[in-house]
Amino acid sequence: MATLGIFVKQPIAGKVKTRLGAEIGNDRSAELYAAFQLDLIDRFATLDARRVIAYAPATAAAKDFFNSIAKKSYDLWEQPNDTLGERMKQFFADHLPTGPVVVIGSDSPTIPSNLIQQAFDMLQEKDVLLGPAVDGGYYLVGQRVPVQEMFDDIVWSEADVLQQTVQRLKASEHSLGLLTPWYDIDSLADLRFLRGHFNALECASMNEEIPRRTRQIVNEIFQELLPDT
Repeated sequence: MATLGIFVKQPIAGKVKTRLGAEIGNDRSAELYAAFQLDLIDRFATLDARRVIAYAPATAAAKDFFNSIAKKSYDLWEQPNDTLGERMKQFFADHLPTGPVVVIGSDSPTIPSNLIQQAFDMLQEKDVLLGPAVDGGYYLVGQRVPVQEMFDDIVWSEADVLQQTVQRLKASEHSLGLLTPWYDIDSLADLRFLRGHFNALECASMNEEIPRRTRQIVNEIFQELLPDT
């Protein structure tokens, strides 16, 4: 059975999206991040695969929070208290025995609805799959065989995470598939782009691709910060 994992953090003000919080306020950035999560969880709730919410921190409060939104569509998996690389290595180790695994984060609320199936289709031929992010990292990673070295010694705070990862993969000689680049939301500039993307999707009659909770919060934020735009 294929597995989709969504890596999430409990949306606590001052603990998540802090770069964006410095620009729009921590309460608003946490509220926006919660909308990202809910929209993504809804978007892939009927995907024909095992669906897993990989949550942090490892607390009872976080587990209760994600249980309340997972309902019966997702299993929960508690992220270990370790580096991001070690957490992803453990997730793949736990789930690869049953089939190919795809992991996404929760900073890209507009990931196209057909992209996850495309990822699983590519993993029928490729050992590893990456979805490059325009900020220098990646928004999606998949494996059909264990390639744990791709997560070793990555400096996750740097803007060349994709480059670092590809270097590890070159050394491993595993085959790599690539999805189309996509974007994360980490700053007010990103939020401006997101608002423009929503308007473009609406103009193109692609309303089904617009995450409704996220769009509502984005509109509210701009009404508060820039009411005349």
